[in-house]
Amino acid sequence: MTVILVLSTFIIFLLIDHFFSKKPALQIAVQPAVARAIAAPLQPSLVGGFKVPENLRYHPGHTWALSESPSLVRVGVDDFASKLMGKVERLPLPQRGQWIRQGQKLASVYRDGAKVDMLSPIEGSVADINDALVQNPELARKDPYGEGWLVTV
Repeated sequence: MTVILVLSTFIIFLLIDHFFSKKPALQIAVQPAVARAIAAPLQPSLVGGFKVPENLRYHPGHTWALSESPSLVRVGVDDFASKLMGKVERLPLPQRGQWIRQGQKLASVYRDGAKVDMLSPIEGSVADINDALVQNPELARKDPYGEGWLVTV
């Protein structure tokens, strides 16, 4: 008898929890990635003193990825890395068509004779590089989420 009472109490609590925690179904509007990138400009919020746009995907290697189309992803360095860089002497980028792997070296930042490798957040073939960044490496430090992007994969 005690077992039946315990089981029925347990079932009643499960039913109450089920009905009170029911949430409406999440409705997702399907939009092309290009329209999302154009419609939602990079509006960073501040987290711990660093700019963190919410529409980007981040890699632990301090790089970010933004889907521009179903087959293209723009990659850059995050605000934390850009502030650590200081004055950048040069920032060589991979060549167009070069295959890069996620978690492996994407680019190297040179400063005061020291070299730091930036890791790729995505795997694929480099479709485009930021020629303005090659000419002026300071763009990666001054505007990491805008004109300071690295490559498109």
